[in-house]
Amino acid sequence: MLRRVLKKLHKKKVKKEYPNRFLAFYYRHKKRLNKERRSTYTKRKKKGVCVRCTNNVVPGIIFCSYHQKKQKQYNKNARKKS
Repeated sequence: MLRRVLKKLHKKKVKKEYPNRFLAFYYRHKKRLNKERRSTYTKRKKKGVCVRCTNNVVPGIIFCSYHQKKQKQYNKNARKKS
């Protein structure tokens, strides 16, 4: 009796199909990867290092001067589209 119930539960586990192995890895380890990204982001922010590269930040901002310019351009383009 117990064996039948366990078999039914085991069959209900459906593996999701992903287009490639990289997406499969990402979705299987999503929680851990996001946790790592958040921790490195906060560490860089505290040290005064750009969160996208290893250069020093502009005071009061989390980006270096190069990435700050890129971010301004990105925001400008995003506002145009909406």
